[in-house]
Amino acid sequence: MPSSSVSELARGRHLCSPLRMAEGGYSQFCPVAKGAEIVATRWTPLVLRELMFGEMSFNDIHRGVPRMSRALLSERLRQLESDGIVAKVPREGNPDKGHLWKLTEAGEALREVIESLGRWGLAHGRRRVTGDDYDSTVLMWALRRRVDREALPARRVVVRFDLSGIPHCRTGRRLHWLVLQRDLVDVCLKDPGYPVDCIVSGGIATLVDVYLGHLNWREATHRALAVEGPRDVAGNLDRWLRLDRVVGRDLPIVPPRAR
Repeated sequence: MPSSSVSELARGRHLCSPLRMAEGGYSQFCPVAKGAEIVATRWTPLVLRELMFGEMSFNDIHRGVPRMSRALLSERLRQLESDGIVAKVPREGNPDKGHLWKLTEAGEALREVIESLGRWGLAHGRRRVTGDDYDSTVLMWALRRRVDREALPARRVVVRFDLSGIPHCRTGRRLHWLVLQRDLVDVCLKDPGYPVDCIVSGGIATLVDVYLGHLNWREATHRALAVEGPRDVAGNLDRWLRLDRVVGRDLPIVPPRAR
C-alpha cells in the first residue's frame, strides 16, 4: 500500500475509514435514526409532552420543565419549528403580545410515540425513580392538568399542599397552592391571598405514588397524608383531582388530539 494511503488511514480520512457521526445527526438514512435526531434529544420529549397537553405559551411550557433553562427551551422550540414539528401562531385577540406554539400535523403524529414511551416508563421505569426526581413544582403542574373542572363546585376552592421530602431544598418542605375554578385552574408558588379551604400535608413521595397509581388515595390518607378541611371539600378532593384514576389505564399519559 502506498505510503500516502497509509497516511490517509492514520488521519481517518480514507474512504473506507469508520463513519463519523455528523454534528446533530447520525448520518444514517434509517427511519429510526431520522426520527431519533428530532425526538431523542435531551428534554425534547418533555417539551412535546407539554405541547400535547395543550400548553402553548413559552412560560406555561417552561412550568412543565422547570429544570430546563429558558435559553435551552427557546433553542429546542426553534429547532422543532425548523423541523416542522411546531409552528408559531399569533395570540388570539392580542397579536402584538408575542406568539404561541402549536403542534403541526407532523407534531400531532408524534402523540403515539410519546404515549408509548410513557407507557413503557410506567411498566419498566419505576425502579429508576429516585429522591432527586421528586420535584414538587412538576407534581403540582401535573395535578393541575388532572382536575375535572366539570366536577368542581361553582365557587372557587383553594387547596394548600404542604409537602415534605423535597430534594435540593434547605428545609425539605415546600408550599404550593392549587386554585380550583371551573374556568381556570392554576398553581401558585406564593400565597395567592385567597382563603384556604383545604390543606394536604405529607411526604411528596406518597403523593407521587398516588399520582402514578402505585397507591390509592384512601390508603395514602390513612397512612401518610393528612387532609384538613370541611367534608364537602376534603371528601371530594380525590374526585376533583381524579386521584382515584390511574395514569395509563383510566387516564391517558398524553391526551388525544382535541377534535
